[in-house]
Amino acid sequence: MSVFEGPVSAYMSAPVSSVSADDTAEEANKIMSEQRISCLAVLGRDGKPAGVVSRSDLLRIARVMVFATGSALALQLPAMCVGDLMTPHFFAVSPEQSLRAAAEEMVEKRIHRVFVVDKGHPVGVVSTKDLMRAVMDEKVQTPISELMTVPVMTVDARDPLSEAVTMLSRARISGVVVLENGVPVGIFTHEEALAARDRPGQTPVDESMSQAMLCLPVSTPVFRAAGFTISTRARRVLAIDHHHLKGVLTGLDFARCLLPTPPSGRAAQSA
Repeated sequence: MSVFEGPVSAYMSAPVSSVSADDTAEEANKIMSEQRISCLAVLGRDGKPAGVVSRSDLLRIARVMVFATGSALALQLPAMCVGDLMTPHFFAVSPEQSLRAAAEEMVEKRIHRVFVVDKGHPVGVVSTKDLMRAVMDEKVQTPISELMTVPVMTVDARDPLSEAVTMLSRARISGVVVLENGVPVGIFTHEEALAARDRPGQTPVDESMSQAMLCLPVSTPVFRAAGFTISTRARRVLAIDHHHLKGVLTGLDFARCLLPTPPSGRAAQSA
């Protein structure tokens, strides 16, 4: 039997990282940064899920604050409670449901994780990174050219932070590739944007970008790409053909490997 048909409990991560609705946006951002995750469960006083708060939620309100106050900073996190910022939708699966079912939920809802709930309480979470381990164990041979997102959203290394943040927000994407003389030199995601929130908006984006990326040939089997990503802790896989950037492999692209018939290539919606 394919590992994709196995229960999510075999690949989920635990325990679930969470905050209460009364915690502040700054506290939520600190936890996400320290634990290197992009989303937290928000629990009610009864310990049951009330919603989720993600970096995209923080980025959205921080950008609103910049426009509202006329700040020269790249972003400005308000002194607000998580309960006022969270998304009140808690996508969940049971421990017995299959990894494939979890992947289908992620791809359909365009989310990067689903929580595993047992008897009303979260006991784990399955993210696209957990699905990468399954792709690696299953040794999926599909070349990354058939799964990559195209075209790639990019910014120039000398573009200002404010412009890169605007692109992330308006295009509703989680990251862009930073180019210098047409060559990929880094990535700029929600994580880098929030980490640079106290910098002036005119700061060049290459001063805040991350270099946690992999450049792999378009012919690379996706299970190899998954293994490289896990072992190096890279946050993006760039698909390269003769030194030219052809596409980007996102977490959701890895999730699509688990679907019965993974579609070939897709238009850019998230980097």
